Amino acid sequence: MSGLSLWVRNRLLRWKYGLIGGGVALPCTAFSYWQTESEVSVGAVVFGGILAGYLLTRSNSDTTRVGIQVGVVGGLPILWAVFHTYVAVAGFTQPEWVTLGQGVFLTVFTVAGFGIAAVVGEIGVQIGTWLADTVEDRTPT
Repeated sequence: MSGLSLWVRNRLLRWKYGLIGGGVALPCTAFSYWQTESEVSVGAVVFGGILAGYLLTRSNSDTTRVGIQVGVVGGLPILWAVFHTYVAVAGFTQPEWVTLGQGVFLTVFTVAGFGIAAVVGEIGVQIGTWLADTVEDRTPT
C-alpha cells in the first residue's frame, strides 16, 4: 500500500470513528441538557471517545485529533444552551454596550464549551487506546 493511500485510509478511519463516537455521545448530552435546561453535561463524550479510541487502535490506525472530533460532535447541545441564553437575554431592555458584552460572553462561552468537550473527548480516546492495547496484550497467540 502506498504512503498516500495509507494516509487517506487513516484519515477516513479517523473521521468515521470520530463521528461514530460523537454520534454516540450526542443523544446523551442532548438529553442531559433537555432534562435540566440549565447545564450541558459532556460526560458522555468520554464514552464516545473511549469507543472511538478503542476502535481506531484495534484497526491499527492513528488516533491523532479524533477526540476533538468526538468532542465537537458530542458537544453540539452547547449551541442549544447558547441559543436559549441568547433568547432570554435578547428580551431585556438595556444599553447597547451591555448587549455587546453579553454577545462577547456568549461567544467566549461557546468556544470554551467546545474546548472543554474536545479535551474530554481526547481523554476518552486515550483511555480507549489504552484499553485496546491492554485487551490486545491479553489475547492468546
